[in-house]
Amino acid sequence: MEPARLVEGYRGVLQAIYNPHAYYQRALDCLARVGDGVPEPPPGGGLFNVLATLGRVLFTLGIRDQERGEFWRFVGRVLLNHRDRLPRALVLAAMGYHFRKLTEDILRNGHLSEVVAATKADAA
Repeated sequence: MEPARLVEGYRGVLQAIYNPHAYYQRALDCLARVGDGVPEPPPGGGLFNVLATLGRVLFTLGIRDQERGEFWRFVGRVLLNHRDRLPRALVLAAMGYHFRKLTEDILRNGHLSEVVAATKADAA
């Protein structure tokens, strides 16, 4: 397969899996399927750090981010269906935001094009 076509297909996969609607739906599915498991130890730093982290997540994803509507729909569905798993849901939301921003940066700055060029050089 031609490397450029392969990279374009990969670009499409990245755009699809980190699309906020699709990611939040997978996070909801995960919350529904996965049991509680072993409880995580309480975060260090006490209540202040927990509240500061919550504030950063709510501000960044719920106010500043372009996709805040998807975030609030996700939080609403978590509160309706998985209230006891809200902390885990917020962790998943923050992780999704991180992955989405990294992916956007990779796609915007042409890092995939560098992969195609390196692949062509190796093939030559």
